[in-house]
Amino acid sequence: MLVLTGLCAGAETPAGRGTILCEYFRDTGGSNDLSALMSAPGFPDRPTQTVKLPAFEIPENSADNYGTQIRGYIHPPASGNYTFWIAADDTAVLFLSNDEKPEGRETIALVPGASGLKAWSSYKEQQSRPIQLSAGKKYYIEALHKEGGGGDHLAVGWQLPDGTKELPIPGSRLSPATR
Repeated sequence: MLVLTGLCAGAETPAGRGTILCEYFRDTGGSNDLSALMSAPGFPDRPTQTVKLPAFEIPENSADNYGTQIRGYIHPPASGNYTFWIAADDTAVLFLSNDEKPEGRETIALVPGASGLKAWSSYKEQQSRPIQLSAGKKYYIEALHKEGGGGDHLAVGWQLPDGTKELPIPGSRLSPATR
């Protein structure tokens, strides 16, 4: 059974900001491979459960044999170069588009095997290259995550152009995707 804790359905900030959409797909098999999620019944159009997260992270130790698709928009507070990180157990991939359209998304970071909870540097692939973003624009962002067994978690963080790190990215910088 999937137990979700620490979720917030509170008020969003102006312009629909404050959360990011998280879609759970249960019973995806014991494999920790992302292909098990992508071939699961119902993926991507019929999630088992949908929630809005108050930051770009899922609750830890929720369940076994599930996957998530977390998607929405990121709103950079300043123009400049941003670096992203992703941490997860078991595996995960982070996509970013150069605009608000999901069709333009590209892989920018990934976790090829389990990392520790908010362990941002277990693998070099967890960190993106610097990515130029513009204030006032929104960009489509998405993470896919697959959990086999044991502990589980996922978090995405970034470093702003002024050097400030937000680990994980707070809801004030996010807005949820819609179907």
